[in-house]
Amino acid sequence: MKIFLKHLLALLIIILFFTSCGSNSRPDGLSAADQTSLPTIIGIGFSDNEKDFLYNLFLTEYYWNDTAPKPFDYSSYTEPQPMIDDLKYPLKDHWSFAMTKEEYENFAEQKTEGFGFGYTVDMRIYIVLLESPADHAGLKRGDLIIALNGQTATEALIDTASSNLGQTTTFTVNRSGVLIDIDIQASAYSFSVTDAKTLNTPNGEKVGYLRFDSFTDTATGEIDQAFDTLKSQNIDKLVVDLRYNGGGYINTASILLDKLVRGKDGKLQFKLAWNTQNSDKDESAFFETDINSITLTQIIFLTTRDTASASELVINALKPYFGDNIVLVGDTTHGKPVGMSGRSYSDNYIYFLVNFVVENADGFNDYFDGLPADCTAIDDITHNFGDPEELMLKEALHYIDTGSC
Repeated sequence: MKIFLKHLLALLIIILFFTSCGSNSRPDGLSAADQTSLPTIIGIGFSDNEKDFLYNLFLTEYYWNDTAPKPFDYSSYTEPQPMIDDLKYPLKDHWSFAMTKEEYENFAEQKTEGFGFGYTVDMRIYIVLLESPADHAGLKRGDLIIALNGQTATEALIDTASSNLGQTTTFTVNRSGVLIDIDIQASAYSFSVTDAKTLNTPNGEKVGYLRFDSFTDTATGEIDQAFDTLKSQNIDKLVVDLRYNGGGYINTASILLDKLVRGKDGKLQFKLAWNTQNSDKDESAFFETDINSITLTQIIFLTTRDTASASELVINALKPYFGDNIVLVGDTTHGKPVGMSGRSYSDNYIYFLVNFVVENADGFNDYFDGLPADCTAIDDITHNFGDPEELMLKEALHYIDTGSC
């Protein structure tokens, strides 16, 4: 890995998830990666100088800078996001955003507060953040929330409870037909993003399994520990679960790629290509074998429409070297082959405008419609991550055994 960048490849919804109250509802039929609601930032101020700076970014460093309206009257804007929405290229750009420095730092350092779970509109838990209060209390993916402190569960009740730090809420959940009371204290906490273990296929072959939730800046230590574990098991096939991973830091993606490949030192991982006006900013990352890099013959990725950005970068970067031995199981990915390099004028906001497209060693970058799944499978939230009976993982293990869906 020979790239030292702080560029971000992340979806806003993922950032909001990790820096919110620790819970997140998701309407049926709408993936988290498709939501575009933004936080309301109050009391910071959006000065004329900030507006000048932001507009100049659109005219210069923005990847589609030739589409920025000229002239543009931005005098009436009181917050940056509406101005960004009116300036960005609507046919391609669904991602450019602004955030406060505190929100940015919390995401980078894996810090947030609340309970640490996500749920659907029918109150079914679909994710519990690793090492969160909910995780420590024993809440499980697939649990159906029935009540909070004896009151029928609603989104408003959960939001209120998650913001009452230091207070304990009793969640009544239905787990496989049995009602269980679970006490969870809303807290400030640091979460983890990796879980590594080995599994056996139906035919008895031992394979690795890596759950990876986000490419945070501080995830690199976790990645190192995970691959110490996996390498010690002498596996040559690996299932990487990226179903909700909406991206993060490019450095972290490059480090993960180093762990997944041996013997390709100096070969191109990916290239960041800016617009023609800023081609001097183009950068490339190259493979570098680490002590715990693994020689793999096949990598199966579990993907959904929430699999985005840095997750897609990793998959696309491996394709030239593994070919058909890179297999996607689940659903087509989100489709975000672009990234941002944060810029700030003051201590108020960081502006993440799309700056570059990400190309693999074959020069391929056109996956705005997503990377298609080789084998389709539903996201089975009635089973936990890493459960061989969960339908996406079950299909992956079947593929490893048979070579077909």
